[in-house]
Amino acid sequence: MNVAILSQKLSDGEDISEYTKSIAMFLNGKGHEVSIVAFEDGSEYSLPEEIDVERVPLHFEADNLYNWAMMLNNEIKAGVNNLLDGKDVDIIHANDWATVPGGITLSNYLEIPLVVTVHSTENQRGFGGENSEMISEMEWKAGFEADKVLATNNDTRNSLLFDLDVPEEKIEVIDPFDEGWQHELVGQYSQLVEEKA
Repeated sequence: MNVAILSQKLSDGEDISEYTKSIAMFLNGKGHEVSIVAFEDGSEYSLPEEIDVERVPLHFEADNLYNWAMMLNNEIKAGVNNLLDGKDVDIIHANDWATVPGGITLSNYLEIPLVVTVHSTENQRGFGGENSEMISEMEWKAGFEADKVLATNNDTRNSLLFDLDVPEEKIEVIDPFDEGWQHELVGQYSQLVEEKA
Protein backbone atom coordinates (compact mmCIF):
# COMPACT_ATOMS: atom_id res chain seq x y z
CA MET A 1 0.00 0.00 0.00
CA ASN A 2 1.20 3.53 -0.78
CA VAL A 3 -0.10 6.35 1.44
CA ALA A 4 0.39 10.11 1.01
CA ILE A 5 -0.03 12.02 4.29
CA LEU A 6 -0.73 15.76 4.22
CA SER A 7 0.18 17.83 7.26
CA GLN A 8 0.34 21.56 7.87
CA LYS A 9 3.56 21.14 9.88
CA LEU A 10 6.32 18.60 10.20
CA SER A 11 8.48 19.29 13.23
CA ASP A 12 9.73 17.27 16.16
CA GLY A 13 7.59 17.70 19.27
CA GLU A 14 4.51 19.24 17.63
CA ASP A 15 1.37 17.12 18.23
CA ILE A 16 0.03 16.63 14.70
CA SER A 17 3.58 16.23 13.36
CA GLU A 18 4.27 13.47 15.88
CA TYR A 19 1.00 11.77 14.92
CA THR A 20 1.97 11.99 11.24
CA LYS A 21 5.49 10.72 11.88
CA SER A 22 4.17 7.82 13.96
CA ILE A 23 1.86 6.71 11.15
CA ALA A 24 4.65 7.04 8.59
CA MET A 25 7.15 5.04 10.65
CA PHE A 26 4.61 2.31 11.39
CA LEU A 27 3.66 1.98 7.71
CA ASN A 28 7.30 1.96 6.69
CA GLY A 29 8.06 -0.74 9.27
CA LYS A 30 5.28 -2.91 7.82
CA GLY A 31 6.68 -2.62 4.29
CA HIS A 32 4.25 -0.01 2.98
CA GLU A 33 5.30 3.06 1.01
CA VAL A 34 4.55 6.38 2.64
CA SER A 35 5.10 10.01 1.74
CA ILE A 36 4.57 13.15 3.80
CA VAL A 37 3.88 16.57 2.33
CA ALA A 38 4.09 19.54 4.71
CA PHE A 39 4.93 23.22 4.88
CA GLU A 40 8.62 24.14 4.81
CA ASP A 41 9.05 26.31 7.88
CA GLY A 42 12.67 25.39 8.55
CA SER A 43 11.85 23.25 11.57
CA GLU A 44 13.74 20.04 12.33
CA TYR A 45 12.17 16.61 12.06
CA SER A 46 13.51 13.10 12.44
CA LEU A 47 12.37 10.32 10.12
CA PRO A 48 14.02 7.35 8.41
CA GLU A 49 15.43 8.07 4.94
CA GLU A 50 13.05 5.55 3.36
CA ILE A 51 10.11 7.85 4.07
CA ASP A 52 9.69 10.39 1.29
CA VAL A 53 9.20 13.91 2.60
CA GLU A 54 8.31 16.92 0.47
CA ARG A 55 8.47 20.24 2.30
CA VAL A 56 6.65 22.91 0.30
CA PRO A 57 7.40 26.62 0.54
CA LEU A 58 4.95 29.50 0.36
CA HIS A 59 6.13 32.32 -1.84
CA PHE A 60 3.48 34.81 -0.72
CA GLU A 61 2.38 36.35 2.58
CA ALA A 62 -1.20 35.92 3.75
CA ASP A 63 -3.25 38.34 5.82
CA ASN A 64 -4.79 35.57 7.96
CA LEU A 65 -4.48 31.87 8.79
CA TYR A 66 -7.35 30.80 6.53
CA ASN A 67 -5.91 32.49 3.44
CA TRP A 68 -2.47 31.13 4.31
CA ALA A 69 -3.87 27.60 4.50
CA MET A 70 -5.63 27.97 1.14
CA MET A 71 -2.34 29.02 -0.49
CA LEU A 72 -0.57 26.16 1.26
CA ASN A 73 -3.00 23.68 -0.28
CA ASN A 74 -1.96 24.70 -3.78
CA GLU A 75 1.65 23.95 -2.86
CA ILE A 76 0.66 20.67 -1.19
CA LYS A 77 -1.01 19.48 -4.39
CA ALA A 78 2.15 20.30 -6.33
CA GLY A 79 4.24 18.56 -3.66
CA VAL A 80 2.24 15.35 -3.97
CA ASN A 81 2.60 15.55 -7.74
CA ASN A 82 6.39 15.82 -7.34
CA LEU A 83 6.46 12.79 -5.04
CA LEU A 84 4.28 10.68 -7.31
CA ASP A 85 6.63 10.73 -10.31
CA GLY A 86 4.73 7.89 -11.95
CA LYS A 87 3.98 5.98 -8.71
CA ASP A 88 0.47 4.97 -7.75
CA VAL A 89 -0.94 6.18 -4.44
CA ASP A 90 -3.67 4.18 -2.71
CA ILE A 91 -4.79 6.59 0.05
CA ILE A 92 -4.65 10.33 0.71
CA HIS A 93 -4.63 11.10 4.44
CA ALA A 94 -5.20 14.76 5.35
CA ASN A 95 -4.78 16.14 8.86
CA ASP A 96 -7.19 18.78 10.13
CA TRP A 97 -8.92 21.49 8.14
CA ALA A 98 -5.74 23.16 6.87
CA THR A 99 -5.00 20.31 4.43
CA VAL A 100 -8.58 19.35 3.52
CA PRO A 101 -8.87 21.26 0.19
CA GLY A 102 -5.71 19.66 -1.18
CA GLY A 103 -6.78 16.26 0.12
CA ILE A 104 -10.20 16.50 -1.54
CA THR A 105 -8.74 17.64 -4.87
CA LEU A 106 -6.08 14.92 -4.91
CA SER A 107 -8.55 12.21 -3.89
CA ASN A 108 -10.96 13.20 -6.66
CA TYR A 109 -8.24 13.62 -9.29
CA LEU A 110 -6.50 10.32 -8.49
CA GLU A 111 -9.83 8.55 -7.79
CA ILE A 112 -8.56 7.13 -4.50
CA PRO A 113 -9.97 7.19 -0.95
CA LEU A 114 -9.57 10.19 1.32
CA VAL A 115 -9.03 9.79 5.05
CA VAL A 116 -9.17 12.90 7.22
CA THR A 117 -8.03 13.00 10.84
CA VAL A 118 -9.73 15.66 12.93
CA HIS A 119 -7.72 16.35 16.07
CA SER A 120 -10.27 18.91 17.30
CA THR A 121 -13.05 20.97 15.74
CA GLU A 122 -13.41 24.72 15.64
CA ASN A 123 -16.48 24.28 17.82
CA GLN A 124 -14.33 22.59 20.47
CA ARG A 125 -11.76 25.37 20.18
CA GLY A 126 -14.45 27.96 20.89
CA PHE A 127 -14.72 29.89 17.61
CA GLY A 128 -12.08 32.33 18.80
CA GLY A 129 -10.67 33.55 15.48
CA GLU A 130 -11.79 35.89 12.73
CA ASN A 131 -12.06 32.98 10.25
CA SER A 132 -13.71 30.50 12.60
CA GLU A 133 -16.88 30.13 10.53
CA MET A 134 -14.90 29.37 7.36
CA ILE A 135 -12.68 26.91 9.23
CA SER A 136 -15.77 25.17 10.62
CA GLU A 137 -17.19 25.05 7.10
CA MET A 138 -13.97 23.38 5.92
CA GLU A 139 -14.33 20.82 8.71
CA TRP A 140 -17.89 20.14 7.55
CA LYS A 141 -16.59 19.76 3.98
CA ALA A 142 -14.02 17.24 5.24
CA GLY A 143 -16.81 15.19 6.80
CA PHE A 144 -18.89 15.39 3.64
CA GLU A 145 -16.10 14.51 1.18
CA ALA A 146 -13.90 12.07 3.11
CA ASP A 147 -14.39 8.33 2.83
CA LYS A 148 -13.39 8.00 6.50
CA VAL A 149 -13.13 10.64 9.22
CA LEU A 150 -10.88 9.76 12.14
CA ALA A 151 -11.47 11.48 15.46
CA THR A 152 -8.66 11.30 17.99
CA ASN A 153 -11.06 11.19 20.97
CA ASN A 154 -14.74 10.84 21.82
CA ASP A 155 -15.30 14.57 22.38
CA THR A 156 -14.14 15.26 18.82
CA ARG A 157 -16.30 12.40 17.53
CA ASN A 158 -19.33 13.95 19.23
CA SER A 159 -18.55 17.38 17.81
CA LEU A 160 -18.22 15.90 14.31
CA LEU A 161 -21.49 14.06 14.77
CA PHE A 162 -23.62 16.70 16.44
CA ASP A 163 -22.03 20.05 15.47
CA LEU A 164 -21.02 19.21 11.89
CA ASP A 165 -23.56 16.50 10.98
CA VAL A 166 -20.90 14.06 9.77
CA PRO A 167 -22.59 10.71 9.09
CA GLU A 168 -21.93 8.35 11.99
CA GLU A 169 -20.84 5.51 9.69
CA LYS A 170 -17.96 7.65 8.40
CA ILE A 171 -16.51 8.40 11.84
CA GLU A 172 -14.00 6.19 13.59
CA VAL A 173 -12.35 7.06 16.91
CA ILE A 174 -8.67 6.17 16.78
CA ASP A 175 -6.93 7.57 19.82
CA PRO A 176 -3.16 7.92 19.30
CA PHE A 177 -2.68 7.31 23.02
CA ASP A 178 -4.26 3.85 22.81
CA GLU A 179 -2.10 0.79 22.35
CA GLY A 180 -2.31 -0.66 18.85
CA TRP A 181 -3.90 2.42 17.26
CA GLN A 182 -1.63 2.23 14.20
CA HIS A 183 -2.83 -1.35 13.49
CA GLU A 184 -6.42 -0.09 13.61
CA LEU A 185 -5.57 2.76 11.25
CA VAL A 186 -3.94 0.44 8.71
CA GLY A 187 -7.04 -1.75 8.92
CA GLN A 188 -9.17 1.28 7.97
CA TYR A 189 -6.83 2.00 5.04
CA SER A 190 -7.01 -1.60 3.81
CA GLN A 191 -10.81 -1.67 4.01
CA LEU A 192 -11.09 1.54 1.97
CA VAL A 193 -8.66 0.31 -0.68
CA GLU A 194 -10.62 -2.97 -1.01
CA GLU A 195 -13.91 -1.07 -1.32
CA LYS A 196 -12.50 1.14 -4.12
CA ALA A 197 -11.02 -1.83 -6.02
